[in-house]
Amino acid sequence: MVKTGARASVLGATLVAAGLRIIADRPAPPRTSALTASFRSDIRAWLVDFGGRTDALDRLRPGSWDLVFDDGLVVELDEELHFNRYRARTLQAPWAQGLPWTAPYLRYCSDDEAACLAAAKWGKRWTNPSCERLFGVAAPAGSFEGNGAPRWKQRALYDAIKDAFALSQQEYRLARVAVYDDIEGRTLEEVLRSPRPDDAEAVAELVRSRMPS
Repeated sequence: MVKTGARASVLGATLVAAGLRIIADRPAPPRTSALTASFRSDIRAWLVDFGGRTDALDRLRPGSWDLVFDDGLVVELDEELHFNRYRARTLQAPWAQGLPWTAPYLRYCSDDEAACLAAAKWGKRWTNPSCERLFGVAAPAGSFEGNGAPRWKQRALYDAIKDAFALSQQEYRLARVAVYDDIEGRTLEEVLRSPRPDDAEAVAELVRSRMPS
């Protein structure tokens, strides 16, 4: 698979071809301090469930949004590293059940965790010092015993924070798409690897279908 940044660039160009306009000034990444008390409570519960430090909630700091368009649309492109047992746990919250990506994402977390493991059971994709300060020392690479994969846990919480933030405000609308999504018989990964001129509207329709109503 091509690198995530390259995939996001191709996705952005494809959506521009469908008539969307990317803006350079992205909104600031969300922080747990901006969430409602209810959302903060859920994020804290997952942090504890994952073996994290109870005082570390406000140390969870997701990175910037992938793509932002001029009508307030924010698109996150999720590749194979995002689909595993930890992300599935965050998608089981009652408030996540109404998100248009939850059902397919839960399926990907179940069916495609092996691909996540193949891509991320080593090095900084499995753990790093900052993640181990949150969740403890990682299990041996590829093992989910003990503390499992601290970096995977961090990524799952970051995704959940972005989901919660999108539901907490009205200015931006979040749509999540995955490399496993179907685009007229091809996966989105295949489309982004070998884009065709007639892909643009189908990809835009996928994005529209993932915008919460």
